[in-house]
Amino acid sequence: MRRSKKRWGETAITIFVTALSWGALAMLAAIVGFIIYKGATVMSWSFLTEPMKDGMKKGGIAPAIVGSFWVTMVAVFTGGFIGTAAGAYLSEFATDRRVKRFIEFLVTTLSGIPSVVYGLFGLALFVVALGLGASILAGGLTLALLSLPLLIRNAQEAFSAVPSALKEASLGLGASEMQTFLRITLPIALPRVLTGLVLATGRVLGETAPVLFTVAAYYLPTYPESIFEPTMLLPYHLYVLITSGVNVKETYPVAFGTALTLLLLSLAFTLAAAYLRYRLKQKYRV
Repeated sequence: MRRSKKRWGETAITIFVTALSWGALAMLAAIVGFIIYKGATVMSWSFLTEPMKDGMKKGGIAPAIVGSFWVTMVAVFTGGFIGTAAGAYLSEFATDRRVKRFIEFLVTTLSGIPSVVYGLFGLALFVVALGLGASILAGGLTLALLSLPLLIRNAQEAFSAVPSALKEASLGLGASEMQTFLRITLPIALPRVLTGLVLATGRVLGETAPVLFTVAAYYLPTYPESIFEPTMLLPYHLYVLITSGVNVKETYPVAFGTALTLLLLSLAFTLAAAYLRYRLKQKYRV
């Protein structure tokens, strides 16, 4: 009887977990399908390559795509460099455990801060204190701070996953710690590090609150000429179309087209991360 009850309990838990999993998958499919259904009506080459017209009711979203690209690149290159360096220090060079634990605690704390707080901090530091104004550089640096916890953790785990036997063998042959890191640890961990960078790119691309205070323009149907200028961004443009448009009914299809564009870009970055990791694993045979 006890075994029978135990089996019934395990079966019930299995069915419950399976139902939750399929339910979550069905919800995701429904959301994506709804966005595709609504957004496909306005998707075209001209929609992706032309600027907005007639108060955002007509035309395309090209300036927002270009602006999002520039802000994201500033954020990823800045955050990637700092995050990878910090992850390498925590994994390979930090000798004082108390300092290491303190830094890890700070990183964990930063990951729980709401994105709007990063936006206010970026406004106070980059826009006002450093005098950058509302610009691509200020927005990119703010998003770089937002992505740091993810990038540091990813880099630290990537470097820590490299077999210690390889590192010890390199040190035993007379190589320094830095030489071992550059010639052994970094090449082996590179696929995972770059995968984290690409995934961080997808996350940064969809952030709204930080760019709201530091770079986003309400309506600026021109392309930025330097990183010291404000620009339109896809997530903020989507927010404006739904909440602050002159005629929401007319901008409704454009909003879903913008949402579909964001979805496709995020999917492209995810697929690029998977392909990049596969190719690098093949190259370095790790």
